[in-house]
Amino acid sequence: MAKTKKPRSMTKPAMMDWALRLLRLLNERRVLTSRIVADEFGVNIRTAQRYLLYLSDLPCVITDEEKHTYSLTSDYLVSDKILNVSEMSMVCALIDYATHIFGPEHSRFLTGLKNRIFRMPDVYQIVKDEAIDMDKVANHQLTLERHIKEREAVFFSYRKSGKRYTVEPYKIVYYSGFWYLVAKHDGKTKKFLLDYIENVRPAGKRYQEVPESVRKRLAEAQTIWFDDRETEKVAVEFDASVAHFFQRKNFFPHQEIVETKGNGNIVVSFDVFNEMHFHEQTARWMPYFRVLSPDAYRQRVCAIGLEAASRNESEAG
Repeated sequence: MAKTKKPRSMTKPAMMDWALRLLRLLNERRVLTSRIVADEFGVNIRTAQRYLLYLSDLPCVITDEEKHTYSLTSDYLVSDKILNVSEMSMVCALIDYATHIFGPEHSRFLTGLKNRIFRMPDVYQIVKDEAIDMDKVANHQLTLERHIKEREAVFFSYRKSGKRYTVEPYKIVYYSGFWYLVAKHDGKTKKFLLDYIENVRPAGKRYQEVPESVRKRLAEAQTIWFDDRETEKVAVEFDASVAHFFQRKNFFPHQEIVETKGNGNIVVSFDVFNEMHFHEQTARWMPYFRVLSPDAYRQRVCAIGLEAASRNESEAG
């Protein structure tokens, strides 16, 4: 099937205006066709097709050339958010699209605008780590985004290990100020830091879909430590002085309060992937807890506590 020609030029403000209007309609209808756009905006089919071609440039939009439909997708997972994933992706896509059409001379302003929107200083204050410099990941992020949409395998050099990897890229994940690529490598789901990825190239083969098991893990992920291994259930007793935090909010994956003791202490169970994941989850609560099970995690906490004490003892002590 021959590719449709790009429409004639449109002024930049008009392009942004139509992108916004069409995205709003797309969010309401979920799927758009030329006929829907023509009826909604009172234009002819040819004009509707022209506007939809501009919409197809956005990274959050999927075009089905056989059915002639346009729909939303999400190739991002973003933690610490007020908007949901699709809404956040749409906002990101709009600003990135604006940067593209208005040119590099406005990129600094638009990047600043994106930061202000996400922090919303006049309404909300989101306290979190500062994100990594986007200049370090922007080029690879856009390239990987394209391959994710096309379900196309890629290979790249990974500066952290000094190795070369061929992977099936599944998702781009933002966590704790860093961007990661979640991908399948040698039959396993792995995470790669975007700022260590170099020389991304297509591998010349495609894959079908992101496995349902990976989709589920990504949907439930609260940290970056998830992988293909089964989680372990741990039981931790927290002091009464901090118990109210866990009664008000879930801090851990699959958190469950299994017992409330007479002295106000509570026993909480939750899932972890490994010792590092457990340490990241619980470090902020020291010294207000003790591990009940498994033994290996209790021993890990003891070892960390002894090492920390040894490093921080005064010379007189």
